Amino acid sequence: MDYSKHFSRNLTLIIFIFLVIAVFGSYFLWQFSEYILEDDLVLKVLCWLLLSTILLGLISSVLTKIAFKPLSKLMDVIVFTGHNSREGAPPNLDKLFLGREMITSLARQVYDLSNMSSQALESNKNSENLQDSGSYIIEHIGLPIIGIDNSQKVVLANKAASEYLNQSTDDILEKPIYDVVKLSFSSEDTFENWLAASQQNTAVNSRTWEHVKLTDQKNNQTRQLNLIANFSKDPKNGIETILTIYDRTEEYSRNDGQMDIITLAVHELRTPLTIMRGYIEVFEEEIGPTLNPEMTGFMRKMKASSEQLTSFVSNILSVAKIEENQLILKLQENNWSNVVKKSIEDLELRARVHNKHIELNISDDLPNVAVDQISIHEVLNNLVDNAIKYSGNSSRIVLTSFLNSEGMIETSVQDFGIGIPQAVMPDLFQKFFRSHTSKGKVGGTGLGLFLSKSIITAHGGSIWVRSKEGEGSIFSFTVQPFDNIKHEQEKGQDGIMRGAHGWIKNHNLNRQ
Repeated sequence: MDYSKHFSRNLTLIIFIFLVIAVFGSYFLWQFSEYILEDDLVLKVLCWLLLSTILLGLISSVLTKIAFKPLSKLMDVIVFTGHNSREGAPPNLDKLFLGREMITSLARQVYDLSNMSSQALESNKNSENLQDSGSYIIEHIGLPIIGIDNSQKVVLANKAASEYLNQSTDDILEKPIYDVVKLSFSSEDTFENWLAASQQNTAVNSRTWEHVKLTDQKNNQTRQLNLIANFSKDPKNGIETILTIYDRTEEYSRNDGQMDIITLAVHELRTPLTIMRGYIEVFEEEIGPTLNPEMTGFMRKMKASSEQLTSFVSNILSVAKIEENQLILKLQENNWSNVVKKSIEDLELRARVHNKHIELNISDDLPNVAVDQISIHEVLNNLVDNAIKYSGNSSRIVLTSFLNSEGMIETSVQDFGIGIPQAVMPDLFQKFFRSHTSKGKVGGTGLGLFLSKSIITAHGGSIWVRSKEGEGSIFSFTVQPFDNIKHEQEKGQDGIMRGAHGWIKNHNLNRQ
C-alpha cells in the first residue's frame, strides 16, 4: 500500500472540509454582522472582517495541529529509540487520527534499524576492528553492496551482491573489481575514469550512473542497473570505495524493446519516403515553373516536410546503430567552410518555410578538419532544426565557426527563442529526454542531441549548451583539425575509422 498517497488524500480531504467550513462560516458571520449592525456599512464590514479573521485563525491552528501531529509522533519515536535506557513505554500510535498507517510503518523501520545497530555494536564490544559491525548491517540490506580497496581489489561483498553476480563470495573477494563486475557505460564517464580522478584530486567523492549494463565473461548483456559509488581516501577500515547496485533490468529492457519496435517501424518508412521524395523532385523539375505562387509554396512545404521526415528516420536508425556499436565513422580531410555550407543548403528551405533566416559567420583561413561528412551533417541538421523549432517569433538563426584558443574548430548555432530552463540543462543530451515545458508544444523524439553528442565525442570533440529562458539558446561543438590526428590514418586507407560507441567498457581492454 502507498501510505504517502493515502496520507496525501486524507490531508487534502481534511483541508477541503475546513475550507468549506471557512466559506460557510464567513457567510454566516456576514449575516450576523448585518443583523446586529443594520444601518452602518463601515462597522458592518469591519465587524465581519474581525470575526472572519478570528475564524480563519482558529481553523489554521486546528489544521496545523492535525497536519503536524504525525510528524510529532515520528519525532517521539526517534527520540525514544535514541535513548540508551529507553525507560517507559514507546509512543502510542493507535490514537493517531491522520497518517497512522504511514507513521506506524516508518516507526517499525526505525525500531528495526535501531535493533540491528544495537545488536551489531553489542557483538563487537570486544573487537578491535569495527568492520564486523559494518558487515553485519550491510548483510541485512537487500541491495548488492561491494567494497574495494585502493588497489581496486574487492574486500567486501554482501550476500545480495554474490547472488546478483551469480558468483560465490570466494570468487569475488580479493579479486580485481574489473574482473568481478564487467560494466559498460553510455559515455566515457565510466566508473574507472571517475575513480582515477577521485584518487588524484579529492578526499571524499560520490557519483551516480544510470543505464549501466552488466555483462558476462563473453560480453553478453545480463542486467541493466543504476550504480552509486562513494569514495573516501585513506579509510581506516581499508575500504576505499563502496559500490551500491540498484537493478533496473525490467524497466530499461522495456525501454529497449520500445526502441526496437520504433527502429523496425522507421526502417519500413525508408522505401515509401524515398519514393515520395523522388516524386517531389520530379514534380519540382517538370511542373515547378508553371505553378502559381500559392502552389509553389505548397511544393516547398511538402519538400521541407519530406526532408524533415528523412532526418527523423536517419536519427532513429543512427541511434539504433550506436546502441549496437555498429555506427562506424570515416574521418576524412575536409574544408570546414564547405562542409557547413553544403549542410546549410539543405536546411535553408526548411528554414524559409518556417519564416526563419540562417546567418553564417565562418572565419577565414580555418585549417582543414577531420570529419565524417554524413554524420556531421546529421549534427548540424539536428542543431539547426532545434533552432528552427524553438526560436519562437524570432526569425534569426546564427551559425558561427572559428578557431578557438585550444586549437579546435568551434561551431555554434544560436537562436533567440524561448530558451531552456536551467533545471533541465544537465539532462538535455540524454536519450529520449525532452523538457516538460516544451514537449507538448513542439514535436520531437528526444534523440537528436543524444545522437549529436555521440557523433561529436567519436570525432574527439565536445558539445555543450548555454541558454536563458526567454532569450534563446546557443549549442556549440568542436571538431579537430586534420593535422592533429592525421598520424592515425593507416597506409592505404581513405580516412580514419572511428566507432561511435554507445557503450564504453568500464575497464581497459589492454589491462594486464
